[in-house]
Amino acid sequence: MKKKTTFIALIGLILVLLTGVFLVVFLSATAKKSEETAVTEKDVTMFSAYTDVDVYKDVPAMVTKSGKFEDAKDYGNKNYVININGTTVEEYKAYLNTLEKEGFKKHSDNGEEAMEGYAYEAAYTKDHITLVVSHAIKQEHTYIAASYDLPLSDHLIYNEEDAKGIDASAKTKVHMLQLNENGNSFVIQLKNGHFLIHDGGTKNDAPYLLDYLEELTPGDEKPVVEAWFISHAHGDHTGAMIEIAKDMTQVNRIYVEGFYFTEPSAEVLSLLTMGDGTENNWYTTRSYKVFKNQEGKAPNMYRMQLGQRYYFCDLKIDITLTLEQFPVESYYSNDFNDTSTWMMHHIEGQRFLHAGDTHHTGMRIATYMFDESYFDLDVMAVFHHGINVWDYWTDFCTLKTFLYTSFRTASIWEPSRAELARVEENEHLRQSCEEYLSHGEGTVVLTFPYKVGSAEIMESSDWRYNNGKPIRDVWK
Repeated sequence: MKKKTTFIALIGLILVLLTGVFLVVFLSATAKKSEETAVTEKDVTMFSAYTDVDVYKDVPAMVTKSGKFEDAKDYGNKNYVININGTTVEEYKAYLNTLEKEGFKKHSDNGEEAMEGYAYEAAYTKDHITLVVSHAIKQEHTYIAASYDLPLSDHLIYNEEDAKGIDASAKTKVHMLQLNENGNSFVIQLKNGHFLIHDGGTKNDAPYLLDYLEELTPGDEKPVVEAWFISHAHGDHTGAMIEIAKDMTQVNRIYVEGFYFTEPSAEVLSLLTMGDGTENNWYTTRSYKVFKNQEGKAPNMYRMQLGQRYYFCDLKIDITLTLEQFPVESYYSNDFNDTSTWMMHHIEGQRFLHAGDTHHTGMRIATYMFDESYFDLDVMAVFHHGINVWDYWTDFCTLKTFLYTSFRTASIWEPSRAELARVEENEHLRQSCEEYLSHGEGTVVLTFPYKVGSAEIMESSDWRYNNGKPIRDVWK
């Protein structure tokens, strides 16, 4: 009887053990299957799962095992962006292959060498949908921007013909225009005689901008602006463009082949301290339509996005940062100036950075996304006319020539401790570079390849542009 009881207990123990093993295996398999299912559902889901815009229902989302998806954000002008944190270059490239398999046609690709390995970018189209896919390598972050009827510039594609037939003696020149007041206006004179404009200044600077372009254009030819870049929509940057658009007589004095502007979303506009940003943003996104290109048609407005490389003649421009890299909740002081787009120009093997009025947010993200070597700069337009200058950014860069878009090369607006600190930081900036130049005495012209000390300082503009008063008498 005792042996029978022992045998039954043994059988019971074995059954318990087997049951335990089965449960462990079952639960493990169930958990694994659940995990695989979750990943699979995330991997195969469509872009529309992250936005309620039906037009994107057939756009595949990115396959990633480790990336963290965020809901698509509306960045304005029907541009929706999914941010995926924790992605790899391999996953980025695999996603591009997926798009091609799904019938998307590649428009352009910045290539392996663009952005010096810090960011890849490719653009695709299908029907009316445009996808711009950017991957920040150091940040391990992918941005998928989907837009409806968004034009893509042909200047995203390198064309050897653009650099042919140029006079061997021709030089690329950067003109920092003298302005009526604190503003921002740069004209780049290409070797083919055409121009690029950065911003353009205030409404009062419009006459000087047009006259200046005509003076640089031979004979009775009309100036050709291949690209008009808008860093952000404050009036001291967009005012001239908007003012010209109000008068067809002024509009007809130039050709403009395309405008380039990264429009902020309604959410961004509602959260930031903008000054005149809201009004000028509205006018900027509408005024460009009245201009004409050489074919007599209205130019397109192109949206600049991370990693894009634009080719003009033999000059290249990399889009280094846009507002899409700045989460809304990360904006320092909610400063609208941080919607400024960063553009790195490559001219004759030298580097010229233009980033509008960038504030703390842009600078901090730049130090996170790039190594110091990326900002080994030959020429830089100082942020916000010398107002947004901080030692941590100055010390992050290697600096040669700084261009101040202000008359005083320092920013004292009122005698406060904060303003005095800015002057001290400007002084540190000047001590850190080899040369600094201001348009206070007249337009500054740099001929590339640029050698420190070789800038041409043009004579101060006459009374026509300053209400009858010399510029130095207006600003003291």
